[in-house]
Amino acid sequence: MSSIDQARKKIKALNSTYKIVHVTELATLGKLSGLRTKAEAAVSYYETILKSLRWVRKTMYNGNNLQTTEEKNVTALAITSERGLCGAYNSEVFAEIDRLIETLGNQVTINWIVVGEQGHRYLTKLGQNISEYLQFSLENIDLETTTEVTADFIDQINKQEMDALYVIFTKYFNAVHSEAMCEKIYPDIPEGPEAETIEVDYVLDIETDDEQVEQLLLENYLCGLLYSMFRYSVASEYCMRRIAMKQAKDNIHKQHEEAVFDARKKALQQKTGELLDIISGAQTIRKEEE
Repeated sequence: MSSIDQARKKIKALNSTYKIVHVTELATLGKLSGLRTKAEAAVSYYETILKSLRWVRKTMYNGNNLQTTEEKNVTALAITSERGLCGAYNSEVFAEIDRLIETLGNQVTINWIVVGEQGHRYLTKLGQNISEYLQFSLENIDLETTTEVTADFIDQINKQEMDALYVIFTKYFNAVHSEAMCEKIYPDIPEGPEAETIEVDYVLDIETDDEQVEQLLLENYLCGLLYSMFRYSVASEYCMRRIAMKQAKDNIHKQHEEAVFDARKKALQQKTGELLDIISGAQTIRKEEE
């Protein structure tokens, strides 16, 4: 195969790759809006539950206010992607995993629950204890699945098998900005502003113990919070993948321009060489005739 044929083959391959990357970028961008909307709806839900939970702890029941206890058995949920091609998305989550392990130290037992093949591989490589590998699609995550995950956490809390619950996920801010973070969501719950006063215009009249009311609110709060974290994570994954695809597309475009220039240069050199051969042959014939 001549050098010109090789150059043409390279240009054809680059064109095909460019089309694939461009379609992937557009498909990713088209899903971001819907994913963010669902995440923000979940935030609105759990913030409402959180306000009620604060009210219950401050006014209804003071005997079960959570005390600061030494963390010995910790559950950590790591949310990563199922596949690559999403830039620094997974590497930033891995950095948060390393930071949490270092912060908690060797005296704390961490039971890892992981979402995504990339996180499963990384934690296995580190030799960490993976108690559960949740194999479901984050893009198609629903409240039913999230409720099942939350129920397992509540069960660990009731059995006193978990001193704290950490979640490592990626917060989506906008189409060009996402940030991996680690949040402790149990036993701590976010406190409201110091000046916040909780007012209600109704009277609770229920045949349920205060402790059960608090646990029900806690379960719903954690469910809404986890659902938003799942949604934010998958939105962040698509955000980072879109950015990675755009960078790949720009790189392919640059390579394509270089390949076209190289192919034209080689074609011109070939034509020039053929012309020189013709001129040289003509001169040789003329000399022989003379």
